[in-house]
Formats: sequence, C-alpha cells, structure tokens
Amino acid sequence: MKFLLVLLLIPLFTIPAFAESQTLTTDQGTLDVKISYEDIKTGELTKLPIEFINPTTQKTQVHIDYRITISESDKILFQTPNLIHTSEGIINGFKFEFPQDGLYNIQVDAEGILFTPIPKESVIFDIAVGEVAAQPSTPIKEEGGGCLIATATYGSELAPQVQMLREIRDNQLMNT
Repeated sequence: MKFLLVLLLIPLFTIPAFAESQTLTTDQGTLDVKISYEDIKTGELTKLPIEFINPTTQKTQVHIDYRITISESDKILFQTPNLIHTSEGIINGFKFEFPQDGLYNIQVDAEGILFTPIPKESVIFDIAVGEVAAQPSTPIKEEGGGCLIATATYGSELAPQVQMLREIRDNQLMNT
C-alpha cells in the first residue's frame, strides 16, 4: 500500500510548479504570451519560462522570432542583441538575476510567426520583486456608485428614496 502511495506522489515531484504566471495578449492580438516564475529573490538567478500561445487554438504557437527586454524605471537592464528563434514556441532556459527589490518590466516582442515576418508586436509584463510586492494597494474610495436594487425598485437612480439610501450607505456604512 505504501508503494502505491509513493507511485502516486512521484508525478508531483517531476512536474515543475511555478508560484505565479501571467498571460497577456500582444498589442495587435496575434499571440498570447505566458510568463511563469517562482518566488523571486534578489541576487539569485530566476528561471522565467515564456510560452507563445495561439489565441484561436489555445495551443503553443511554434516557430516564433522574438526579442526580450527587461527594464526597471525605464532603465534597460537586459536586452537580447537580436531576434531569437524558438521552434518549440516555449523558452525554457531563460534566467535573469533581479539586482534589487522593485517593479520590473519584461517586454517580449514577436516579429515572426512560422518563418513569416510580421510587424513587431509587443507585450509588457510587470513583475514586482521583494518589498514592492508586499505593499498593499490603497483602495480607491468611490462614492455615489449605483444602488442597483433600489434603482430597480424605484425606477430611477434620481428617485428621492434612492438618494436617501445612497447617502446612508456613503456617509454611515462606508465610514465604519
């Protein structure tokens, strides 16, 4: 029985697990680009697998010519010197060392699909490293939003009953 349990657990150790991934569409919509990464530590090489996905078929798009640029605060830290070709549509060996905590931009440009040149299409990923990632975002306080149920009940959001309920919500409930 223990042997069967071990056999069931083996696939969990052989499949790479990444803590985070982002998938964005290029600015012209031709490709979806997925980037994955584990917990990023400054001063250590971080593996950044990148996959090019055909948005129509949702399968990996093979034969892509691409360029990668990594920057922080508009300062370029890394850029591939020229176009690189991937026949599999997946970049597995790309690693980068993030020098310090901060917000980094990883721009991936695609300039060819299936050996056919295309106008440059780009996608930019925002990657938060270290303390930047831990800071909570301040919620935007929006007052005067729609009271949908009251509006549906009284027929108009300008009805005095809806205005009264909105004032109670904004001034009393939202301040607690």
